[in-house]
Amino acid sequence: MEVESFLKIVEEIEHSCLSAEQQEEMITKVADLSRFIQSYDPSIEIIHWLRCKVSIIRYSGVNTGVIFFDNTQESSASAYYSNARLMDFKKREGLKELWLVVIGSCTYNDPGSFKKLSTDKSLDKIYDKIFTLDFLQSRVHIIK
Repeated sequence: MEVESFLKIVEEIEHSCLSAEQQEEMITKVADLSRFIQSYDPSIEIIHWLRCKVSIIRYSGVNTGVIFFDNTQESSASAYYSNARLMDFKKREGLKELWLVVIGSCTYNDPGSFKKLSTDKSLDKIYDKIFTLDFLQSRVHIIK
């Protein structure tokens, strides 16, 4: 995502009726989405970024829901992992796939530990693809 596009989205967020905390969360989400696209495949098209916890993208002609998870926020992990509404959301929005992107350098350096966690929590059954993103190094690792 180009800087101008990112700043336009940030301005949209700042002028929304969201609380300051929600605005910060949305700006972080857009930054994560932008970095992921830049690092994984710049041809990805953003369809809808202002959608609860799910961003909707188009990748190779397929509409896909993407959820970002900061691996330092362990308490919120269970909400992403066990959310049965994701399957309903996927169907309702006509998404072909759901992706989980875990952000954090330690998951990139030790993807084996996250792979075990994703199997233990049955993430591999919920998400079609699972990635780790080292935000600062702009590196993506495919877990599934």
